[in-house]
Amino acid sequence: MSARRHHPLYRALLRLAPAPLRDTHANEMEALFAERLDEARRIGPSAVARTWMHGASDVLHARAASWARRGTPLTIAIEERNALMVGSDFRYALRSLGRQKSATALVICMLSLGIAANVAVFSLVNGLFLRPFPFAHPDRLVYINETAPKWNLEIVGINYPDFVRWREQQKLFESIALYSTDSFNLSDANGAERVRGAQVTWEFPRVLGVQPILGRCFTADEDKPKGPPVVVIGEALWKERFAGDRNVVGKTLRLDGASRTIVGVVPSTASFPDDVRLWVPMAGDPNQPYQSYGADGIGRLKPGVTAGDADKDLQRSHQSIWDKSDRDHTVSPFVKPLREQFVRDYRTAASTVTGAVAMLLLIACANVAAVMLARALARRKEMGIRLALGSSRLRLMQQLLIENLVLAAIGGVIGLVAGQWATGALVRMIPDELPRWAAFQIDARVMVFSLAVVVFTVLLFGWAPALHAVGGDVRSAVHATNGSTGAPRGRRTLWFLVAGEFALAAMLLVCGTLLIKAFDRVRHVDPGFRADHVLTFSVPISEATRPRQEQWVAFWDQLLERTRAVPGVDAAGLITCPPLGCHWGNFYDVDGAIPSPDGKDPVVLTRVASAGYFEAMGLRLRSGRFLQEADGRDKNPPVVIVNESFVRTFWGANASGVGRRIKFRGKDAKWMTVVGVVGDVKHYGLERPMRPGLYFPLPAIPRSTLTMAVHTTVDPQSIAATMREMVRQLDPELPVFGVRTMEESLRRSLALRAAFSWMLAVFAFLAFVLAIGGAYGVATYLVTQRTREIGIRVALGARTEDILKNVAGRGLSVVGAGVACGIIGSLGVARLLADALFGVSPADVTVLAFVTAVLVGTALMANGLPARRAARIDPMRSLRTE
Repeated sequence: MSARRHHPLYRALLRLAPAPLRDTHANEMEALFAERLDEARRIGPSAVARTWMHGASDVLHARAASWARRGTPLTIAIEERNALMVGSDFRYALRSLGRQKSATALVICMLSLGIAANVAVFSLVNGLFLRPFPFAHPDRLVYINETAPKWNLEIVGINYPDFVRWREQQKLFESIALYSTDSFNLSDANGAERVRGAQVTWEFPRVLGVQPILGRCFTADEDKPKGPPVVVIGEALWKERFAGDRNVVGKTLRLDGASRTIVGVVPSTASFPDDVRLWVPMAGDPNQPYQSYGADGIGRLKPGVTAGDADKDLQRSHQSIWDKSDRDHTVSPFVKPLREQFVRDYRTAASTVTGAVAMLLLIACANVAAVMLARALARRKEMGIRLALGSSRLRLMQQLLIENLVLAAIGGVIGLVAGQWATGALVRMIPDELPRWAAFQIDARVMVFSLAVVVFTVLLFGWAPALHAVGGDVRSAVHATNGSTGAPRGRRTLWFLVAGEFALAAMLLVCGTLLIKAFDRVRHVDPGFRADHVLTFSVPISEATRPRQEQWVAFWDQLLERTRAVPGVDAAGLITCPPLGCHWGNFYDVDGAIPSPDGKDPVVLTRVASAGYFEAMGLRLRSGRFLQEADGRDKNPPVVIVNESFVRTFWGANASGVGRRIKFRGKDAKWMTVVGVVGDVKHYGLERPMRPGLYFPLPAIPRSTLTMAVHTTVDPQSIAATMREMVRQLDPELPVFGVRTMEESLRRSLALRAAFSWMLAVFAFLAFVLAIGGAYGVATYLVTQRTREIGIRVALGARTEDILKNVAGRGLSVVGAGVACGIIGSLGVARLLADALFGVSPADVTVLAFVTAVLVGTALMANGLPARRAARIDPMRSLRTE
């Protein structure tokens, strides 16, 4: 070693190693571990954890091997005796649990429920945040893009000339690449379909570390303007279209009306970005205008480099590039770990649900602990006799803990199986937009987590009951009777567990109810458009077969004419970006605009629409008129439609927009007149604020891919097949994709919130059931133990209401204290969810009152039923009870 390194904690761990190994190699082992730990720290926390696990495993393995070699007749005899004792304890545990089948089944069910919920949620967390990407050294992959705070844009996309200069100047990346997701018209003799693909620079496979199954990936010469038309296809497309033909390299695919030669096939694991089935060269032009943004970047860091290091280095390079140009310093690059970019929208939901199932597990463990403690108190006499006969407390503790281990093992196995089913159920609740690499299945990491949960539950629910069973005075334990309620400390512990259950259940119920209320509020937000009886579908024109914009306009005119002639169609129109779909923003010069309060230029949501679109979507006309067929055609004056937010933002709340002027930025741009103001549309989602937007007439700014909105007087899905056939008749090479109703689009936009809210609500309900069950079980046990005492009270003339008050009063006071603590705690926990509550107050009085009433009311029933049975006790029978 060139330099000796030391780590105090690892040095202490080495004391467990055999003396000969420690004396000879301790320094070298410590220095090697320190080197590995330094490298792991540069990679991340998971690598540090793995390094410590491997280091500890090596030391413990060496110690175990040393013990095995040093076996003596005495040590072997002791080990054999201990093994026999453990085996005997396991058999005793099985017999003991078998004699109390109901209690055993109840404990196993509660444990299985808690473990299954935790396994299911951890499977989701594992798939999203822990499972490595299916690429080489995934921890070194980073996401690169550009941001523009001046434009209020977190991500603007990467400009190709910027990328070229970064590539030349960067020093901390092994390689960087650009990609841009796209869709292509894939056609053959059997028809056409829309296929998801990506334009990539030639370095892209190298960054991912992808090796093709067949052929090769792109070369630098193919990634140039006017380069050869080539394509790399994914394994799924290869098997689907070519039946896995190994001679596929050299064959052609017809994409967007033009033929491309297949040069390679990559495995399905390499289909990045999500669901991409083919790649084509980006063929970017380094001299293209700097205003053209839109691509995403990906990079592979050099070993030992962090994303933060790369971010600073790339910003320095970018600054030096811009300092040498006359460009405005508006955009700047950023670098972040690749996983962080794709899971950021799920982090809050995942952490909240994880906390919820952790609480659920605690409630389940508290319930089980209460059952086991009740059994332990009932066995105090047995344990006292065994202690009096010479058994050690440690020996009895071991026996009781093995009983708990048997219960936890059975519950763990059932919980693992149930967890796999629950994982599938949770995944079905989650939106389809999850990253493709997020595989939710039981793997080694989930198995280790499950084992850890089992060990945790054994310690949590088993330790206290075992201590109560073997603790205390031997004399009082020997003279205990079945009619006694056990040590006061044991009773206090039982009620403490019940109070804790209700406190946790109250917190979960409050949070779950708040989220459901917020979800209901979001569902009733006015989207600004008509969702019922509206069908949308998209059609992409192949620019290879229709290269001129006049041809696009002619095709759209034909499609509109035929669509409006279909029976049941009330109105139809075309749009570039339908609500809750894509977005396209721009900046404009606005005549008479008032200054922006923050000094930043507002980004205007820009759409191109045809006549009839506003009527089909049911948008509200506030002033002026909608677009007409003549708008944007021939030499008619340029016009535009704006929304209410545009008027408020640029001209003021009480201004009139009709007749005012707008133009693109640039000295040659022409002024356009506002002819209509329409109501705001929740384009970015029902929870997002309105933004200024405008609509250009389609003939003025033709687009090759548009979405048709059709309002029908019949079931909109009933005309979907007619629409597909209509497009096929116009052009067999054009696919129809994205066929859905606007009601479905609304549901999809709320899918993540719905999944999050209902998951938490389900876990809250389970916690509620467990808490009520725990209160009922404890009350029933205490009534059973007090049968003799209650019988004597009745025989002495105690009134029924006194018995009810005495038996149920303690339980209700404990539950009330637990609920009060839970309500107070929920005020703090709910504030962590403030961003997801959509205006619902974390201290919503109706929610707090509802949860309190439900918990106290059901607790009254749970305590009242055993109390009523106690009040009807026959004194003579109770006095004979021992």
